[in-house]
Amino acid sequence: MKVDETHRRWLSHVTGREVGESSLIQQLWSGYGACFRARLRGNCDSAMVSSDNNQHVVVKCVQPPKDMSHPRGWSSRHAHERKIRSFDVEHYFYTNLQRLTDENCKTPHCIAHDNIESNSLLVLEDLDGLGFSARATSLSIDQALPVIKWLAHFHATFLSIKDENVWKEGTYWHLSTRLEEFDAMPDSPLKHAARDISDALDNATFKSLLHGDAKVANFCFTPAFDDCAAVDFQYTGHGVGVKDVAYFIGSALSKDDQLHGTDTCINYYFSVLRSRLVDTIGRSAFSQLEQEWRRLYSFACADFYRFLAGWSPDHWKINDVLEMHSQHALNQQEK
Repeated sequence: MKVDETHRRWLSHVTGREVGESSLIQQLWSGYGACFRARLRGNCDSAMVSSDNNQHVVVKCVQPPKDMSHPRGWSSRHAHERKIRSFDVEHYFYTNLQRLTDENCKTPHCIAHDNIESNSLLVLEDLDGLGFSARATSLSIDQALPVIKWLAHFHATFLSIKDENVWKEGTYWHLSTRLEEFDAMPDSPLKHAARDISDALDNATFKSLLHGDAKVANFCFTPAFDDCAAVDFQYTGHGVGVKDVAYFIGSALSKDDQLHGTDTCINYYFSVLRSRLVDTIGRSAFSQLEQEWRRLYSFACADFYRFLAGWSPDHWKINDVLEMHSQHALNQQEK
């Protein structure tokens, strides 16, 4: 499919460059815009834009539709406002927080940006050109470890940060913003415990910034799958790091690998996190963090299961492993 010509003109206007070849990467969810790859040609005096005469970029162009629709039928004013807020959060991340990340939790630099009411344009580094050219829909346990490492470094970088410009609660499924889906849940022990589970996560002592949508599709890999970078920061916000970890494992590993490899992933996560934080917050504080976040892993699983049970009860991510972790959280709630 061709890139919308209005998007190409906007890119040219913002960068002051001629737009050469372009190709659509994907349409945004529910018709809210598009991501595309383009080549910028010619010179520009702006310090934001490279003078490279053949600079390759990835562009995220947000233009909300006049008629709201949703692939699964969730099209309400509240859902629309949540989506618009998510684009504002991502814009803020790339223009204010991305600079705090490093090679251990690689993210693309923002080259240029623009906002016109609810419409926005982000011009980002093309990760393909930086060596992160591989994509995946599923991973082996070994291939998943670079993402686990990325998450640990990201959470260590933003531990205890407080920023009102991102989501108060990171992730797109937390209970306070998914009450319609909660009402659609069938009656169950999980539904009865949902608010307590959500409160346990939200009231944790230790919090960081979460990626918020850490599924395998939002990571770009080197061809050998030994390193990765991340994109899509629409649901970045505060929370316990294991929410990202649990969501990623559920998106990337087969049910069998989840059953036999989750402990490996969690242990590696805390090993990397420990190497980053012990000298910063001290051994005692890190021990408390690890104990709290390990305990809350099953709560993170149950919290996501609660969302799926109302949003899409036949979703492929609902399996025996998710149910097992969720039951463990319910058992802890009963103590």
